[in-house]
Amino acid sequence: MICPRCGNEWDASKSPCTRCGLVIRMPSQSGPLGRTASSPPQNSSSQQSNGSPANRQQPASSPGAPNNPPSQPSPSSRGSIVSPNTPQPSSSSSRPLGPTTRPINSRAPGSIPGFEHNLQRRSAPQAPANSGQTTTQGGSRASGADTQALLPGTILRGGRYRLYELQERQDWLSGVYEATWIAQDAQRGASQVMICELVTPESNSVVVQSILRTATMALTSVGRHPHIPTLWDAFSDRGRNFFVFESVQGESLLNRMRRTGRAMAEQEVIECSLQMTEVLELLAQQSPPMVHGLISPEHILVGRSGSQYILTNFSIVLAGSAAQFVAGIDRTRLSAYTAPEFVRGVIDVRSDLYSLMATAYYAVTGSLPTGVSGSIPQAQRLNPKISPQFDNILGKGLRPIASQRYQRSSELRQDLLAMRSVSGTLVPGSGQHLEQPAIHVSHGVQSGQKIDHAPAQQVPDSVAQALKSLASVDDEEDQSLLPRPEQLPPFEEHNDMLQAAFWLGAILVCLVLVIVFSRGFF
Repeated sequence: MICPRCGNEWDASKSPCTRCGLVIRMPSQSGPLGRTASSPPQNSSSQQSNGSPANRQQPASSPGAPNNPPSQPSPSSRGSIVSPNTPQPSSSSSRPLGPTTRPINSRAPGSIPGFEHNLQRRSAPQAPANSGQTTTQGGSRASGADTQALLPGTILRGGRYRLYELQERQDWLSGVYEATWIAQDAQRGASQVMICELVTPESNSVVVQSILRTATMALTSVGRHPHIPTLWDAFSDRGRNFFVFESVQGESLLNRMRRTGRAMAEQEVIECSLQMTEVLELLAQQSPPMVHGLISPEHILVGRSGSQYILTNFSIVLAGSAAQFVAGIDRTRLSAYTAPEFVRGVIDVRSDLYSLMATAYYAVTGSLPTGVSGSIPQAQRLNPKISPQFDNILGKGLRPIASQRYQRSSELRQDLLAMRSVSGTLVPGSGQHLEQPAIHVSHGVQSGQKIDHAPAQQVPDSVAQALKSLASVDDEEDQSLLPRPEQLPPFEEHNDMLQAAFWLGAILVCLVLVIVFSRGFF
């Protein structure tokens, strides 16, 4: 027989393993097993008394064997391997014995000692049963109804949406992550939409529901702005939450710079920054104030006219004011355009202003806003065409301490307006004017308008339905306490004039009695 621990071949019916001392119970044997001297069967007493191999090998125990004999196994375990060091499988009949069972490590069991092989089996990490689980920074995994990563072609909401391509994924703490998909909407004529997938450990918890409700209301409110995509739908499916945005056709700043192979002109960057400060002012006016948090060259689109810029890829976590999933995050999970205080959970409009200035820095220099020891090189050194005034704006906006940077969008906007070109042109030879901004979107929409499909009026207001489902129980109870007008009881019919005359007569009688008693007539 081949030893399943060390790979040695020996007669298991007569003696333990000659290499590691492993004892195997055979079906014909009974009684407790042990490494010390025991009462052998009567038919083999003569062999063991004459110095048989069993007697010679019995004192030689394996290096990892315990001194005390193991407990008596149950009758159902006869014929199975009994090893003090090797963990027992849950079902010995379902796994073949011997070399057919391979360990996690690459070496065969026969090439290493039994105790070392057993130690490696215990210490080797086991592959998770669900390959789609996301490991958090603390080592925990996201739990939920279905934590497997979705694949292109996945159908959502009863066949309405089909995922087409994964654009990006942002991992937060506690197993929370967001994924942005390009998808198709069957109810809008298979038009293209953007879907943000939000995965949380407990999608039905009170905290998550509050985050979803806050994010839905905030994104619905700001989506009316022409520089922000409109939120069209919000729903839950497969144990996760999805937010559907209109798909704005355009080219990101990053793709434009890669296509042209050069940095953007200063006046173009100034105009882009001015439009983004208008968006940030709108976000700051929300209650509670809303933060984008992920501003970068990838998330600012340039319309086909080249003069209007759209801020996309809003974070559901940050829109829901869920700073608990951000505080303490590893810096490597964030982009180079994120503010330094972001990892400490300090998230406000100053963080977005830093990201906007970092994006402008990259647009005019073509270099990431990073440097040795955290210091960012001066923009004018990388691009001598940058004016000293704009270089000063970038320098102030990229200071590492938040209190030394721009505190409000209006401050940055005021400095940028002073830098704006008087002529109104972007750059010489570009042929683009800043007047009459326009945006070209899919399906041939006219400039300066949002996507407006013909059958869109027949589509129900999914966002309103989502808000109704996310409404708190207290709000619903308060509304149910108020009766409807038709539920109020009817008034009783009676003669108001007769009742008024009765009370008037009673008052007059009381006055007469007061006068009589006061005059002393009685």
